Amino acid sequence: MFLNKRKEGHSLSLRRNSFNINMMLPAIIFILFVMVFPVIYSFVMSFFDWRLGKTPKFIGIENFVSIFKIPDIAHSVWITILFALVVTLLAIVFGLFLAVLLNMDLRGSNFLMAILLIPWALPPVVVGLMWKWIFNPRLGTFNNILIAMGLLGNFREWQSEPWPAFIIIVVTTVYKVLPLTVFLLSASLKTIPKELYEAADVDGMSPVGRFFSITLPLVRPSMVIVFILLSVETFKAFDLIYVLTRGGPGNFTSVLNYISYLYSFTFMKFGLGAAIAFFVSFLIIIVSIFYYRLTYREVRY
Repeated sequence: MFLNKRKEGHSLSLRRNSFNINMMLPAIIFILFVMVFPVIYSFVMSFFDWRLGKTPKFIGIENFVSIFKIPDIAHSVWITILFALVVTLLAIVFGLFLAVLLNMDLRGSNFLMAILLIPWALPPVVVGLMWKWIFNPRLGTFNNILIAMGLLGNFREWQSEPWPAFIIIVVTTVYKVLPLTVFLLSASLKTIPKELYEAADVDGMSPVGRFFSITLPLVRPSMVIVFILLSVETFKAFDLIYVLTRGGPGNFTSVLNYISYLYSFTFMKFGLGAAIAFFVSFLIIIVSIFYYRLTYREVRY
């Protein structure tokens, strides 16, 4: 009898597992078709001389070697890493500040949280166009405010100058990714036991001391995750840069993802474009591992 019941229970468990798999199968097939298949297809493409109107020809790793022969590729790598680091650091600093502020349960904090959702909800193209109009030489708000305050004598084309153009794409990207940073760090702050702050108050610790002795160490693991997520977002940046500067002036803001786009859809060298995209992915993995090993510490409390 015991064996029969055990067999019945095992059979029921198998039927339930089979039902669960059948229910998830359409979603799994959709994900494989939409996400996994394009990645594999692009990876295969990166080993071919694949051009529009020509028969693909297998060339091995020649596309990956050709990446280092692209004019000004060193500048693109440097500007990509600089862009990713500056955006990530600014987003984490301002995000942590806003997250701490929102966790103080101040009046209007819920309204501020709702306002923060707007940049994240807007499509990147809309955000890019909005900031492009803000920095428009004649009609833009930024120039007109500076002229009204007497800080600028004439209209200035910020997007035509290298470093101002770089600052514009940095500010716009920080504006776009800041909400995600705030929400993730705010969720991490809520997990810190209040007893630690109460004990710090009893010891007479200042708010600055509480931040550096309690808040910052305990939120560090989440900051590592946020850094990795932001690194991925910034290394694969394209849409905002395309709308704001088109990689200009010259090629000063041509990050690697924009170079991949140029070779794929302007020069029609799809194999080389795919190779550049996987080179960007490799850089993301290297930077993420390096930062994880450098900063991650297990938190115990």
